[in-house]
Amino acid sequence: MVQWKYVAICLLLACKEQAPESHILNDIPSALHYPTVLPKEIVNSLRDTFPQWQPVEKSDYSKTWWSFYDSSYNPCWARTDINDDQLADYAIWLKKGAQLRLVICTGETSTTYNYTIAIDSNNVLNKKEHDLSMGIAVASPAQIDIVQPQIQSLILKSNGFALMELESQTRIYYWENEGIQTFYMK
Repeated sequence: MVQWKYVAICLLLACKEQAPESHILNDIPSALHYPTVLPKEIVNSLRDTFPQWQPVEKSDYSKTWWSFYDSSYNPCWARTDINDDQLADYAIWLKKGAQLRLVICTGETSTTYNYTIAIDSNNVLNKKEHDLSMGIAVASPAQIDIVQPQIQSLILKSNGFALMELESQTRIYYWENEGIQTFYMK
């Protein structure tokens, strides 16, 4: 019986010692996990390639969007390496008036990029209403099976970019056959 009391006291002391560490982890700002600033090299390159277009901002999103996602999430752009060349690739929403454009930038070098316009839409962004409800995120390697509208599968071997429409992924942009491919999920 004395041994059990000793074990119980040791466990309580161990738990008490662990509590401050978990508190410290909670104090780390979420901004460290979700960077919100694009590197200068990509901003300058976008400005040169797409004059008059500018990156979408979090304030362009509808209130409905934020009911699905944490405010630390950045739906305006995502960064990963989709073509496994060890260079950063970006998917970035751009705006010009009511026009909206999703551009995928694949790195040629650490400061130059190739551009693919994945979506180019007119009259979809109402700046006064802050009604944007499409975001972009990184899609991790996985097998993706879809039943509707037809049965299809994608084996995503490397990271890709997922188009998010509120809570649903509707497209995956990925690298295959030396170019950007699109897997439609709706």
